Order: sequence, then structure tokens, then C-alpha cells
Amino acid sequence: MAYWAIIFLVITFPFCIYATWSDLKFLKIPNIVPVSLLLVFIVTGPFVLPFTEYWHSLLYAFIALLVSLAVFAARLVPGGDLKYTIAIIPYVDTGQLVSFAMFVALCSLLAVFTHLVFGWIGLAPKDWASWEKGGWKRRFPVGFALSGGLITYLGAHIIQPV
Repeated sequence: MAYWAIIFLVITFPFCIYATWSDLKFLKIPNIVPVSLLLVFIVTGPFVLPFTEYWHSLLYAFIALLVSLAVFAARLVPGGDLKYTIAIIPYVDTGQLVSFAMFVALCSLLAVFTHLVFGWIGLAPKDWASWEKGGWKRRFPVGFALSGGLITYLGAHIIQPV
């Protein structure tokens, strides 16, 4: 059993739920979420991960920061989603980044489908920013998919460690 995944899931789950709720309701992820996630990783990481894995995780987060700056400068993705991505990267095993990307891709498809269906059948809460505009003009809350990807990834490692 992957004990690191259990600990990281317990730590990140409340942050993921809050980020998802905030992104769906306001289309914003408050800065306190990614900052808190990074600080919690910096504090708990050395107790959960081997020393080299801990530093590799921080290095990958720094690389994600550099890539995110370029993506944000090109105006391809909003800054809040990029900050959230940078904050969750350290919680992913550095040897499993491709696997994590697949979980995020799958959760993105499921999140888009769920978001559209809730809007179509009228289950979307009133006055929530992600459902305010009709049709294809809706803005999709990427934090919804990122949170699902991280929770699913960590859950999968608890069920069957790789």
C-alpha cells in the first residue's frame, strides 16, 4: 500500500474540494489554495517522501512554474489554473507524471461532460459563474478537472500501488 498517497490524499482533499467549489461558483481559485498546498507540501514532504524524491518534486514544481509563465504570457490558460497546477505537481510521484497527465485528461473529459449535462438538464445552481452564460459561451472551470485528476491519481495509488 502506498502510504504516501494516503497521507497526500488526506492532506489535499479539502483543498481540492474548496478549489473545485470556488472555481465552479466564481471561476476563480483563491490564491490561498495554491499557496497553502505548497506550504503544506514543504512542511510534510520530508516526513512522507525520501529525501531525493522530495527535492525532485520541488524541482518539478519549479519547472512547472517556468512553463506556466510562458503559457500565461501567451494567454493560453488563466493564471489561477496555472497556480493551482503548480501547487499540485509536488504531490505527484515524479516518475508518474505521464500517468498523472492521463488521469487529468480523463477527469477533464468527465468534468466537461458533467458540467454540460448539469447545465442542460437544469441541475446547475443559479448565479454560479461557470453556468451563467448559455450555450458554448460558458467558461469551463479547469480547477474542477485538476482536482478530480489529483484525487483520482492518489486514490488509484492507494488501491493499487505502481
